[in-house]
Amino acid sequence: MARIDEKYVIGLTPFGMDLVLTIYYLAAPLVLIELKASPVELGLVGTITSFLQMSMANFMGPLSDRLGRRKLIIAAPLLFTVSCLLMTRVNRIPVILALSAVNGLCLSLFWPSFQAWIADLLTGVELARQIGTFNMSWTAAYFSGPVLSGLLYGLRPRLPFYVAAAISLVVFFFVYATVRVTKTATAGKEDMSGKEKASRFRPYLYAAWVGNFVSFFLLGNLRYQFPKLARELNISPQMIGVLLGCIGFSQFFGFLILRRSEGWHFKRFHLLGAQLLAWAGMAVIFLSSHPLPFALAFMMIGLTSCVTYYSSLFYAVHLGEKKGRMAGLHESILGSGAVLGPILGGVAAQFTGLRAPYVLCIIVLSIAWVVEFLLMKRCEACVLGKGGNV
Repeated sequence: MARIDEKYVIGLTPFGMDLVLTIYYLAAPLVLIELKASPVELGLVGTITSFLQMSMANFMGPLSDRLGRRKLIIAAPLLFTVSCLLMTRVNRIPVILALSAVNGLCLSLFWPSFQAWIADLLTGVELARQIGTFNMSWTAAYFSGPVLSGLLYGLRPRLPFYVAAAISLVVFFFVYATVRVTKTATAGKEDMSGKEKASRFRPYLYAAWVGNFVSFFLLGNLRYQFPKLARELNISPQMIGVLLGCIGFSQFFGFLILRRSEGWHFKRFHLLGAQLLAWAGMAVIFLSSHPLPFALAFMMIGLTSCVTYYSSLFYAVHLGEKKGRMAGLHESILGSGAVLGPILGGVAAQFTGLRAPYVLCIIVLSIAWVVEFLLMKRCEACVLGKGGNV
C-alpha cells in the first residue's frame, strides 16, 4: 500500500479530531440546558475538559519526547470514540461532567504529541508553513463542526454524538495507518544563529503565551456561556451553531493569510493590534441582542485567536529544543485560559447576569494587553534594524 505523504496527515488529522470536538461541545451544552443545568454547570463542562488538558499536557508532551509520539497520538481518537458513544445514553449532569474529564485526558494525549511530531519532521520556514496548514485544518473543523452539530441536534438531540463517534473512529484508523515514528529533524541543528539569540527573543514567546491564554479565556466563554444567553434571546440551536462557526471561519482565513507571510514573525504590532480587535468584539457582544452583530463580533475574536495561537505554537517549537515539552507548555497555557474562562464567566453570569461574562473578558483582555506590551518592549532593541525576523 502506498504511503501517504506526511503533509496530508498534517492537514487531515487535526480536522478530524476537532470536527469531533466541535460537534461534541456544541451538543453537550445544549443537552445540559435541556437538563436545566445552571450557568456554573455549563461553565464546568468546558472547565473540566480544559483543566485535564492543561494539567496533563505538561506531562504528556515530555512523555512523548521519551516514548515517541505515535502511541499517544493513536490512543486519543479511540478514547474520544468511547466518550461520544457514552454521551448517547447519559441523562445525568454529573455523568456528563465526568465525561468532560475523559475528553480532557484525550486532548492532552493528542495535541502536544501531534504538534511535536510536526516539529520533528520540519525546520525553519517550512515548519512555519506546515504549522499554518495544521492551523487551517483544525479551524476548518471549528467553522463546520458547530454548524453540523446544530443541524444534527435539531433533528435529534443525541444524533451529534453518534456522528462524532463515527468520525473519531475513522480518525483512529487513519492515524494508526499513517503516523510513523520519526527522527527529530532538528537534532544537531539550530534554526537560529545561536542559543543566545533564541534567548533574546524569549519575551515574544512569553507575550504570545499571555495572548493565547486570554484568547482561550474569551473563546471558553463564547462556547459555553453564549448558548445560554442566545437561548434567552430566542436564538435557535441551528443559528447558535452558525454563530459559533463564525469563529472557525475567521480563524481559517486568518491562518491562511499568516501562513503566506513571514512579516508577522516577532512583531509587536500584530499581536497587540489583533487583541484590540477582540476587545471591540467583546463590547459588541455585551451591547447587542441580534445574530448579525454577534456574527461580526465572533469573527473579530476569531481573528485575534488565530494570531495569538499561531504565534504561541510557532515560537514555542521554533525557540525550544525539546519539542514535546514546548508543545506541552503551549497546550497547558491555552488550556488554563479555557479552564478559567467558562467557570469564572459562569460564576459572573450566575450572580450578576448573562451579560457579565463579557465584561469580565474585557477586563482580563485589557490587563493581558498591558503585560504583553511590557514584555515585548524589553525585546524591542534586539529586533530594530533586523525586520523582526529570527
